[in-house]
Amino acid sequence: MASNHYDVAVIGSGPGGYVAAIRAAQLGAKTAIVEKQYLGGTCLNVGCIPSKAMLHIAEVFHSMNTLSDLGIHLPQQPTLDMAGAVAFKDKVVKRMTSGVGTLMKGNNVDVFDGLGTVDASRTVTVKASDGSQQQFSADKIILATGSVPFIPPMPGVDGRNVINSDTCWNLPAVPESVICVGGGVIGVELACMFSAIGSKVTILEMLPNILAPVDDEVRRLMVRILTKRGINIVTGAKVEAVEDENGQKKVIATTDKGQQSFTGEYVLMAVSRRANTSGLEHLIEQGLDTDRGRVRVNEKMETNLPGIYAIGDLVRGAGLAHVASAEGEVAADNATGHEAKMDYSVVPNPIYTFPEMASVGLTEAEAKQKYPEARVDRFPWSAIGKAVAIAETEGFTKVIIGKYGEILGAHIIGPDATNLITEYSVAMRGELTVDEISETIHPHPTLSEGLREAILAAEGRPIHIPPKKQVARAR
Repeated sequence: MASNHYDVAVIGSGPGGYVAAIRAAQLGAKTAIVEKQYLGGTCLNVGCIPSKAMLHIAEVFHSMNTLSDLGIHLPQQPTLDMAGAVAFKDKVVKRMTSGVGTLMKGNNVDVFDGLGTVDASRTVTVKASDGSQQQFSADKIILATGSVPFIPPMPGVDGRNVINSDTCWNLPAVPESVICVGGGVIGVELACMFSAIGSKVTILEMLPNILAPVDDEVRRLMVRILTKRGINIVTGAKVEAVEDENGQKKVIATTDKGQQSFTGEYVLMAVSRRANTSGLEHLIEQGLDTDRGRVRVNEKMETNLPGIYAIGDLVRGAGLAHVASAEGEVAADNATGHEAKMDYSVVPNPIYTFPEMASVGLTEAEAKQKYPEARVDRFPWSAIGKAVAIAETEGFTKVIIGKYGEILGAHIIGPDATNLITEYSVAMRGELTVDEISETIHPHPTLSEGLREAILAAEGRPIHIPPKKQVARAR
C-alpha cells in the first residue's frame, strides 16, 4: 500500500482532511492521509456526528411529554436507557467512519495509522500505537490536525465527573444534574441535550450574555425558551475552581453577587476549543507562522513555509466542519497546481438547540451599523400551516435586506432551521434579490414558505399575517 513519496500528504482525517485527500486524488495526485486515532477525526467520532445522534435521541425523548396533545397515550411513562442511547450513537459513528475508509480506498488514498510529525523538508514520520514507525515525503502537505477542548487552568478541572465536549457521550446513566461551564454554541447545545433527557442544568457564562455571536433578538428568545425549561443561566460568572463535596461536584464562581458555589453531579467544561498542534512541533521550531496558537494562512490556505498548507480548526476562523471541508478543497486545488481562493463571505452557521437556530450574513446590529438604510422584518412560525400542523410554532424567520434588494443577513429560530438556512445562503452566494426569491413559487404546505413570507414582510406585503401600517411595494 505505502510508498515513500507522495504528491500530496494530508495530516488529519476530519471533515477538512479527508475532503482534501479526496479532492487531491480526484485531481490526479498520489495522495496519503495520516490519522492518529480514527478516520473522520473529532467530527465523526466525538463531535458533529455523535452529538447529533445524541441530540436527536434527547429531542425525541423530550417530545414524549407532548404526545398526549396529539392523541397518543403511552401505557407508562417512558424512560431513557442510556446504554441503549450510547449503543445507537456508536452504531452511527461506526457507519460513518467506515464510510470514510471506503472513500479513501475508492479514491486510492493511502491511509497511515498513527501520529504524524512533519518538518519543513516535507518529511512525515508516522508513529503507530505499537511504537513502530514509518516515514515518507511529499511534494505538498496539508495540515488538518483539528482542535481539542480547551480546559482552563484552574484547580479541580481534571477530577472525577469533569467532562468535556469530547468525553460526554458515554456516560453510564442520565446525570441527575450538570453544571455547564461555558454558554457558547457547544455549551448551550449540550445544555439542551442534558435538560431534555431529565438532568437539572446550570449554565455558567463569563460574558454578559450566552450565545454572544448570535443575533440579539434570536438570542433573547432562546434564553426565554431555555429558562422556561428550567435551565438556570448565570452570566458574568468567572469560574475559579472545581471541588468535590459530599459526592458531588462544586463549582466556585465569582458573579455580580460575589462568590457563589453551584453543585451538581457532573461538570461539563465547554469553554472553547484550541488548535491541536501535536506533531507540528518541528514545523513551529522551523518557523511556521502562528497567531495565538493558530496557524496563519493566506486565501489559498498556504502557510509561510513552502509547500505546506493548513485548514480547519488549526487556522483562525469559524471553527465549523463545513468551512473546514471548503478549505480542504481549496488547499487541495492549490497543492495540485490549480488556482483557488477561499471565500468566507457566505458561511451558514447552524446551531442544534431545541428549537434549532441558524444564521448567515450580518446580524441586525451589524447591518444597521454598516447599512443604516437596511430593512429588517421577521415572520412567525405560528402563521405557517406546516409548523402548526407539526406543533412546532416557536420562533421566527428574520431577514435583513439592503437598498438594492440584496440579502445582507438571515436568522432563523424554529423547526429545521439548520436546513432551511441553505436557501438564504444560496441566494446570497448567487446575489439573488428578494424579488427573485419572492417570485419563486414555494411548495405548500412546507416550512420553506416562512422564508418567502419573511421577505414579503420586509417589503410590507406579507400574506399570512396582518400588514403593518405601510404601503406595500408592487411586484
